Amino acid sequence: MTLNRVLTGTGAAALAVVALAACGSEQAGGRQQNTANSVGAQAPANSPSPDPQVAFMEMLERVGAPCVPDAPAATEPHDPGPGEHPPTRPSELLPVDEKPPTDVPSPTATPEQPKLNEVEACEGREHGKRITKVLTGLNKPTTIQVRQKLNKLGYIDSSIHGLKTEQGAVRFCLDLRVMGGQLALKGTAAGKQTTMRAFAHPAEGAFKPGK
Repeated sequence: MTLNRVLTGTGAAALAVVALAACGSEQAGGRQQNTANSVGAQAPANSPSPDPQVAFMEMLERVGAPCVPDAPAATEPHDPGPGEHPPTRPSELLPVDEKPPTDVPSPTATPEQPKLNEVEACEGREHGKRITKVLTGLNKPTTIQVRQKLNKLGYIDSSIHGLKTEQGAVRFCLDLRVMGGQLALKGTAAGKQTTMRAFAHPAEGAFKPGK
């Protein structure tokens, strides 16, 4: 056997070893890539759904945003200049033996009915328009349909009261009192005719709109 043949055989064997090693690396790399792909293909965990009460409050703020006036700019206090004296108000002395008036109502006084302020009245109109838009045109509306429509608009079940059918019309009330407000709505869905009316409800206590 000649030296060239020995070298040739040795080179062929070395190439075969290198080829086998490369093949093994490719297979290992392929397995790693497949593993990475399978891990990456897993769907991410579902994000938690927003709290219904928080979403309800955000909806109320969004609907009422056009009704909130800009806050007045703060004014600087006027300091009196040299020689100037701040205006004074004469004190009013009470006559002897006279007691100051009190704000305690008499037992027979009729409680004053609550009234909506300008912002709440505007918010009532905004809510009335968006509700009227989705309820008008329902063919023979049912309480289930009305509740579903209200829910889609963001009104949660705890704000919907008195949902019932009377003489082919669905009647309901919405309690929109927040942060000491008094806004409430009465609605009637009757096919082509939907009516919404805003009214004031006492801020404290359970929601009892009456008739």
